[in-house]
Amino acid sequence: MPLTLKDIAEMVGVAESTVSRAINGKSGVSEETRKEILKIARDYNFKPNKLAQGLAKQETHILALLLPGLSEGNYSKIIENIEIIAEKAGYQVILCNTHNDLEKEKSYLNLLEEKRVDGAIILGGEIADQHIVNTKLRGYDNIVLVNRLCEEILIPTILIDSKYGAYLATKHLLDLGYENIALITGNSDDYIESEKLKGYQTALNEYGIEFNDNLVHETNGSRQAGYNSFLNLVDVDTPPDSFFVTSDLLSVGLVEAIKMGGYFIPQDYAVVSYGDTIINSIISPDLTRVVEPLNYAGEMAAEVLINLINNDKAEEEINVLKPKLLKSESTKII
Repeated sequence: MPLTLKDIAEMVGVAESTVSRAINGKSGVSEETRKEILKIARDYNFKPNKLAQGLAKQETHILALLLPGLSEGNYSKIIENIEIIAEKAGYQVILCNTHNDLEKEKSYLNLLEEKRVDGAIILGGEIADQHIVNTKLRGYDNIVLVNRLCEEILIPTILIDSKYGAYLATKHLLDLGYENIALITGNSDDYIESEKLKGYQTALNEYGIEFNDNLVHETNGSRQAGYNSFLNLVDVDTPPDSFFVTSDLLSVGLVEAIKMGGYFIPQDYAVVSYGDTIINSIISPDLTRVVEPLNYAGEMAAEVLINLINNDKAEEEINVLKPKLLKSESTKII
């Protein structure tokens, strides 16, 4: 069993509070007693219980990271960089998978109100629900949103401009002369997916191409959904000549379906994907894709939250990061 304050107190014959003052360098302890306490602490490799210390100060040095699911490849880079920054600042991160369940999200936010975590980062999902607003209004300010928006009140937010990313992808295909561009997307209730649809529509409108709802296929975001989307879209009255896919997992299924149909990329169909994760390494040909500054988004989210925790007031603002288009083999490079 590890040594406790009580154990040291009994060994020296003093109160636990005296041991605590000595170890933490506070006054009220004779020099002789302090030396004896510190010698025992060194000899037994005593390490204070940080959680207990934190609770006494109403601090836990734990951050909650709420996310709608672990299957999204893009989340891993954000999570990793949140953890790196948090660890450097002396914080641990617990992952809270809500499975897009608002009741689960609400229960995890209760950790903040119960002071069992010092702050929360909420990653992705729908427009911020009322319980997030209520948590903020009740004075629990240590909340940062990532790729999620709150319309009612200002909460510090890190947004990657997915609308702009989708615009870049669609514009690239339009510049190459494609006009019947199919959009394969995830759940439209998701804020980010809805923004990508807007970017797609903006590019079409800019080039004078009429929006065709038949060329938009909403899915659950899975690999199989990407495969099925191709089978469904090639049967519409005006079949697509190219595809913009809003996630790399959907892209895997789409590429498989195109190949199984005996077609070639980009000779028969050009493909632009969204996201740049390890999934891309299993796709051939290499996809033209929208690349997001995910590492920076994670770093910024953690830094903003830790600043909120350490200061009574911090700037409450929305930081918007811009993605880029990486051209590759799946489109005709100009």
